[in-house]
Amino acid sequence: MKCHVPGPNVKVLGRTIHALARFGDELYLESLADCILLRTLNASESAYAMLKFNRNFFSYFNYNYYSTEDNEGLKCKISMKSALNCFKSPAHMDKQVENLEIKLDPEQCKLIFQFKCKHGIVKTHFISILDSKAMEAVYTKDLVPNRITSSQRILSEAIGNFQNSDDQVTLEALAQSVLLRNYIDANVDLSKIIRTQINIRSVEFDSYIIGFETIITFTMKEFKALLAFAEALSLPIQLQFESTGKPVVFIIHNGSTIEAHFVLATSKPDNVTQGTSTQNSSRVEKSKRKDSNLEQGSASKKLHLDMEVSKCLDEDSHLFNFVDIPCDIVDKNNCDNIVNSEKTCVNNSVMSAMDCDNIPASPTSRTMIKSVFQRCFESTFDPRSIQRVVLAENSDSE
Repeated sequence: MKCHVPGPNVKVLGRTIHALARFGDELYLESLADCILLRTLNASESAYAMLKFNRNFFSYFNYNYYSTEDNEGLKCKISMKSALNCFKSPAHMDKQVENLEIKLDPEQCKLIFQFKCKHGIVKTHFISILDSKAMEAVYTKDLVPNRITSSQRILSEAIGNFQNSDDQVTLEALAQSVLLRNYIDANVDLSKIIRTQINIRSVEFDSYIIGFETIITFTMKEFKALLAFAEALSLPIQLQFESTGKPVVFIIHNGSTIEAHFVLATSKPDNVTQGTSTQNSSRVEKSKRKDSNLEQGSASKKLHLDMEVSKCLDEDSHLFNFVDIPCDIVDKNNCDNIVNSEKTCVNNSVMSAMDCDNIPASPTSRTMIKSVFQRCFESTFDPRSIQRVVLAENSDSE
């Protein structure tokens, strides 16, 4: 395989290598008749990335340059660290590199990157081939019911509100909006954790199709990496997903030159700490219908409502919801009783406040006073016995 990458596209290739490096430690390269594929997989096999460069990305392309038979192209696996050493500071590579030649020689077991820079400078990197095999993931992206197309700016600004310590993010797709919140383990003390939730309406996206409402949880590290890649290329992001447990696919492409697939595994959120708003709304509606059918006194109704409010406070997801108490549940007579009871409570609180004003003063110590004015407190003290000595006379006659 032999191909030439023009100077402006070298910058794109460099950003691609840096994005893949945040997914896995090994890079798989495969040359086909019409494109070159770059793939990687993380150590836990929960995140997969594939970059496809079509023929028009290169100024020269020959997928079987070193092969004598006209069959499938070559494939290899190299170290991601070695690839990163070839593409240092990709933001400025277009200003330095005029052309890049990539050669895959199976006889030498080397992948060669030759940079032809300005002023006649040529940099050649020889990377050892670890294995001659390809890697491919199996996932579905065409027949999924949920499809969202968004600009990378909206998702980047939303993720910017999360803490750096958040490892996973939960996405809840509703009929009219998307909820993004940080995932919290059930064994963690909730009083020491910052809860973050972002609500993005459907009108903010370029396209919004939700076949059925669902919740998915995936890793934050790889999600930030693909957002940074989309931001560098100024391309929108397509989200395609099904339900919990099935992977979510992020697609970034410009239509003809480059196409990227980022596949992240999803997990089921914990029901205690990651309650959904859809479940909350159905629970509130069910409680309303139950209350309307009850024909008991105001005390029992009030007790039932207090129990519902306490349940809402126990669940973290209700921090972002409001419980509406219908006015027709309580009749007019009961309302009068409640008002009278409230007045009684107010009067009692006022009386208790008045009683609080009659607090006796704190006792003062007289020990110091008696020690200074000891003679004044004697029973036989006669003020006339004190000899009055004028130390300073009055300056005026008055």
